[in-house]
Amino acid sequence: MPSVEMPFGAEVEEALIVAFGGTDIYDFHALETLQCMLERRKGGETGVHAIHAVRGVDVWRMLDAGSFTNGGWSGELFEACLSRSQTLAQSNNFSHRYPSRQQLQEFVKDPIAYRIVYRDGTRATMLLLNGLVRDFTFAAKLRRRKTPLSTMFYLPPNPNVVYSAALMDNAKQMFMTGKAPYNVKRTLLTSGMVQSALTSLHLGHALQTPHLDVEYTADRKSSFYRN
Repeated sequence: MPSVEMPFGAEVEEALIVAFGGTDIYDFHALETLQCMLERRKGGETGVHAIHAVRGVDVWRMLDAGSFTNGGWSGELFEACLSRSQTLAQSNNFSHRYPSRQQLQEFVKDPIAYRIVYRDGTRATMLLLNGLVRDFTFAAKLRRRKTPLSTMFYLPPNPNVVYSAALMDNAKQMFMTGKAPYNVKRTLLTSGMVQSALTSLHLGHALQTPHLDVEYTADRKSSFYRN
């Protein structure tokens, strides 16, 4: 929401996803969200060059850095993501919809960030901000586009779990046609990104990831579930 797609062949400079949940579980979902958008960029998927995962006070230092080049992420993309959220935390007096810098740190006790550099130079950040949001929002800076492309990946409440219906619809298509409806290398790359990010988090420094040289081209027709 809104119902937008990443244009096939788009020139993506930087992307950001803001999500919630724990590591080694919801980070996979967040990176899958990232990949289903970025794999449609110009040149197709090229794999990941490096990953740097941090948590706690280091995340706030990255936020204050103000840009990916300076060691953080784009403030414009961050604002675009939070502006799409339908679960953004509020102060007690509900007087300020967009959280201040101080409120961010009050709401989120254990922030986590994965900074990702793809082999083609595309940059991305995944944030797990428990206490601030309970949804998944995405934003990207595209070349020759003035404002970010942004949206919320809507998760309907139980029992209307449409995302499970979409999963089974894709399984049905594979059983009936003998062909996977989307490239399985997306899952291979995403799984490798999670493993590398958790290793980076444990070791406390960035990792070069030559093993993530996973290349593939997404179909022009996206896997956006429309049924």
